[in-house]
Amino acid sequence: MKLLLVCIDGMRLDMALPEALQHNPGFIHPDHPADPRFVRGVGEGEPVPAHPAPALDHTLPVDQAPVGLAPTLARLVRGDDRSQGTIIPMWMTPPTDSAPGWTTILTGATHEQCNVWWNEFVGHDMARHPDILSQIFFANPLARTIAAATWDAFVSPYGPGPIIHQRVDQQRTGQHQLFSPDLAEGIDRADEQVSSWAAWHLLHEGPDAAVVYFEGVDNAGHSYGADSEQYRQAVRHADELTRHLVKAVAERHEQLGEQWLVAVTTDHGHKPEGGHGEDEVEVRRSFLAAHHIGGALPDPLLRTDPIRSHELTPLLLRAVGVHPGHMDASDVGVLRDVKPVGPSREMDFEW
Repeated sequence: MKLLLVCIDGMRLDMALPEALQHNPGFIHPDHPADPRFVRGVGEGEPVPAHPAPALDHTLPVDQAPVGLAPTLARLVRGDDRSQGTIIPMWMTPPTDSAPGWTTILTGATHEQCNVWWNEFVGHDMARHPDILSQIFFANPLARTIAAATWDAFVSPYGPGPIIHQRVDQQRTGQHQLFSPDLAEGIDRADEQVSSWAAWHLLHEGPDAAVVYFEGVDNAGHSYGADSEQYRQAVRHADELTRHLVKAVAERHEQLGEQWLVAVTTDHGHKPEGGHGEDEVEVRRSFLAAHHIGGALPDPLLRTDPIRSHELTPLLLRAVGVHPGHMDASDVGVLRDVKPVGPSREMDFEW
């Protein structure tokens, strides 16, 4: 089975797909507490009291369920007579910033293991924690992989990170292809370039695994807040770009009989006024939406209980037939004298 993983930065599920919250109580409260260093109000006096999550009404008939902003995501989750879909609650571990979030999601390692706490990637240890595409390649050296992302931390060797390993030898042969767009015309246009490039390669080349990242929703959240029309429009835009990717792999299935697992996730939500990084429910709530084009979902995805971000990659690997234990044969190079402790929030280190 082939894998397409779509990463939409900063998307609130309660706005994109509110009906999902109506049917799974796992979306109501985080399944684990936040580190005290990353709760609301740290460094600003007393912590702000948490607002209780709204109660979900599980009795609403289908025709009265709330309608979200992401019809493509809704169709993926809903499935049909020939293809099965699902959505699994996922709770992020603060700090809910993009670098620690996407690193844990894409590597299967925790903040402490990767030592990624902020978007600057200071002191990261990602060389010891390969991304999901690299793990697929290590399990099967014949696998072809692609990654396209608007944020340079994903794939660019000149930015922070990158989270997706370069694997230059495979790039030389076209077995591993990476794409970063031109940002000169803005984030929305860059996301469209990412979608176009990825959709073309998915349709015409059919890689074995792909990671595609869109930044527009997060950009709108920072600029206008989650309560804005600009944010809602950004969610619609990312959903439409996702549709182009799904259409490409659906055509591969229709014409060539390929089996594709499509997965969609996010690294955090946004506050109504914009921003993230701490422990608000609307910021920590994430999800794994999965859809098997042309068949039933693999057994590892037949669950409704929540997962944590570092569990997503192992779950998807098992779903496509890769067993994460394949890299556990040696402890050569393991650091034994330095214990990553993460940031202290000491203002003395701010310049």
